[in-house]
Amino acid sequence: MQNVAIFGVPRSGTSWLGQIFNSSPHVVYRYQPIFAYSFDGSLNSESSSEDIAQFHEMLLRTDDDFVCQEKNISGNQTPIFDKQQCTHLVWKEVRYLNIIHNLLKQSETKVIGIVRHPCGVIHSWQNAPKEFNKEWDILKEWRHGDKKNTSKHDFYGYERWLEATRMFLRLQKDFPNRFHLLCYEELVENSLKYTKEAFNFTGLTIEEQTKEFLQESTSSTSDDPYDVYRKNKTGFEWISQLNPVIINEIKTDDRFLEIEKHFGWNTLEQKKR
Repeated sequence: MQNVAIFGVPRSGTSWLGQIFNSSPHVVYRYQPIFAYSFDGSLNSESSSEDIAQFHEMLLRTDDDFVCQEKNISGNQTPIFDKQQCTHLVWKEVRYLNIIHNLLKQSETKVIGIVRHPCGVIHSWQNAPKEFNKEWDILKEWRHGDKKNTSKHDFYGYERWLEATRMFLRLQKDFPNRFHLLCYEELVENSLKYTKEAFNFTGLTIEEQTKEFLQESTSSTSDDPYDVYRKNKTGFEWISQLNPVIINEIKTDDRFLEIEKHFGWNTLEQKKR
């Protein structure tokens, strides 16, 4: 069984990417297990190879409703896919990003990191009712996410986005055969191309069921902010909807400009205007 982990900060597209992998008939998919009560503390930044192997065995056997995620956070049905002989275990997390380096060192797990433009992340967070309280002021929360970040394992806000993205870039350099970096906006722009790249990296082949899901998820829409349907989404809705003060602060930050070189968001943004 090939083990694959998907990591990204909250609101960066991990749920959609997770369901793209789940659409493969050969994948067992699990949702944010380390955050679940039944797996609490099961992995950390010092876990041994044996700990990680045991964790993956537990993931395969679990019937935890949250981890198996038959319904999403809003309580709506998640996509249902036919399964054949499963060869891959895929799980995703938006917390505990501090365990990735050890996971790569102590096991053969392959990791996919997905990065979304910080303005898109903040805009999506602001519109997620279970994650951003409507009484909060986005101008006070966007940078540090103080009201949401309750522990070192939480990655809300711009400063934590910077931390995570820099880490992903280092991991891509240090583990080129084990860590794959994916840009959310490129996945939205050409879902088939970048899904093929991610599947090839993990040893999966795209089959008809995944092609059908990519078509459905990019041609259907939903009012549920926790759903995985992206019709008419470009990834740049924030241009006209996010507070311009935040946009200007981010786009003039030298730290962001250095990271932007690796993703080409400026070119993609110009195409969407």
